[in-house]
Amino acid sequence: MLNNLSEQFQAGRDSLQAGNSDSFPETLRDRLPAETDNAIPANIQTLEEASELHDAKIGDGSVFAEPEASPPFPEGIVADRNRIYVAGPAAFGDNGGRTSEVRVFHRITGKPLATIPIQGERLSEIHGVAGLTVDSQHRVYVVSNQLGIIRLSPQGDRYKQEIYSPILPEIACNPNLPPSLPCSLPNEITFAPDGYLYWSDSFQNTIFRVPPGGGVAEPWFHSDQLAGSTSAPFPVGPNGIKLSPDETEMYIAVTTSARAPGGVIYRLPFVDAPKEKDLKIVHQYTQGEMPDGIAFGKSGKLYVALQSPSGISILNPDGTERARLTGPDNSPIAYDAPADFAFDKRGSVLVTNHALFSGNPASFAVLKVFVDDRGVEVNVPHLP
Repeated sequence: MLNNLSEQFQAGRDSLQAGNSDSFPETLRDRLPAETDNAIPANIQTLEEASELHDAKIGDGSVFAEPEASPPFPEGIVADRNRIYVAGPAAFGDNGGRTSEVRVFHRITGKPLATIPIQGERLSEIHGVAGLTVDSQHRVYVVSNQLGIIRLSPQGDRYKQEIYSPILPEIACNPNLPPSLPCSLPNEITFAPDGYLYWSDSFQNTIFRVPPGGGVAEPWFHSDQLAGSTSAPFPVGPNGIKLSPDETEMYIAVTTSARAPGGVIYRLPFVDAPKEKDLKIVHQYTQGEMPDGIAFGKSGKLYVALQSPSGISILNPDGTERARLTGPDNSPIAYDAPADFAFDKRGSVLVTNHALFSGNPASFAVLKVFVDDRGVEVNVPHLP
């Protein structure tokens, strides 16, 4: 049986590489739009993993989503079952009067599956979307700077949109920010096993949390130690947030630090009311090094997207830097201010090329980079 499946898989792979998805064997064919029909059998995933690992080297890259398929200024990315969701644009602009989007791709083939336009934006004003996450019921959550957190619930080949949490309250405006910038910059989100959705505000130096089922966000942790540098091009403070694999600590990436020459990775006890004195430095980057999104691997290593210099920093559990990936090797598109990660379950991470500083449309892409690791998933409880 395994040999037969292997032959079918190879035939399907050859067909996809030749651009002929119709000849992909029926037992393996992508059968969208029905989400529940689109799960990939475990034995097929195992075969895919074997092919990914063969002769791959750490840092080897390829293009998962080409510039014409990716949203502009892509930032948020998340994997759920066999789908990859990518959000954009994440930029200070009106996007030419076009709506913000979440684009959907097939996790294995990279085939574009859907584009979800965000409803209710004021298109003549600055608008955009940033962080993405999912819950255990396969609903997708996206941060909108105008609307708050939007929940996208799959219904056949469509997605129901609703406001899960309104825009963040302005309670800790930073007096050192230039007057041209807003008080609040809602950025990254991540679920925790307590059912709360944690939410970073890069200008208010605060991590908020949203109660299970949604509602108004409340401050969970605030500290001026998280403040961004006002001398930086974008004075972004707290950005990427993730729970440690053992779920005892929250890790926070500060992109530009007002208290250090470069960005900083902090950790904080994951308790109901953490104290500022418990905030500890995990890794201090040097002048001009700007961390953005972060993700833990099952290995315990922390993957850090560096906006500048463009690349991936891999940290050991003790905070020392294990590797710095540039390039990526063998990819026709180079890193351009990468922003965030999603693990593909086959040893690689998918990386959004934010291209925030260059604004180069040829860089807007999702890259696939081999790291020989798997992602850590949070056990999110059932939510209303």
